[in-house]
Amino acid sequence: HHSAFVLEELSAPKTSLYGTMIEVCGLGVMIEGAPGLGKSETALGLIKRGNALIADDLTCIRKDVANNILFASASSSTAGYMEIRGIGIIDVAKIFGITAVRGEKHLQMVITFKPLKDIVGEIDRVGQAKQYKTILGVDVPQVIIPVSAGRDLVNLVEVAAQQFKLSLSGVDAVDELSQRLKLRADRVLDKKEK
Repeated sequence: HHSAFVLEELSAPKTSLYGTMIEVCGLGVMIEGAPGLGKSETALGLIKRGNALIADDLTCIRKDVANNILFASASSSTAGYMEIRGIGIIDVAKIFGITAVRGEKHLQMVITFKPLKDIVGEIDRVGQAKQYKTILGVDVPQVIIPVSAGRDLVNLVEVAAQQFKLSLSGVDAVDELSQRLKLRADRVLDKKEK
């Protein structure tokens, strides 16, 4: 029944977070981090590569309680626009075409930019430790990307999304690598024993 659906929408738990929401390789990804780390510029680079903007700077989140998942969108006043330092406010659909903007998207991953100097020593080199950010009671997989001069953040975010997509389909690169190294070690041992 239609009115029941509307009521469900109105009563859904909601929040707003500072972060830029992008559809990257079909995944709903929110990029967050302190101001000045290049979130919007990174988002712009991702859009130029054919990904799509959902929300710039402030992302509205609602929880689909029945399925325990989150949906992200822009506030109605800022939808389709981005603010880029030094350039001003841009109309994304007018510059990149209508496919460069999406309405609402399932939030599947949070990417947190942190200045490299702030996280020396706390970064797990292989990235095996799975991290989550809890939003409205839902645990969303989180990847922390160290930001320093000269790092190609657009590339890193895209690869992080692609890697995450593979893990959803059951492929884990770290597991595969350790399996491969183990096989190689076994073969070396076999040769020695002969």
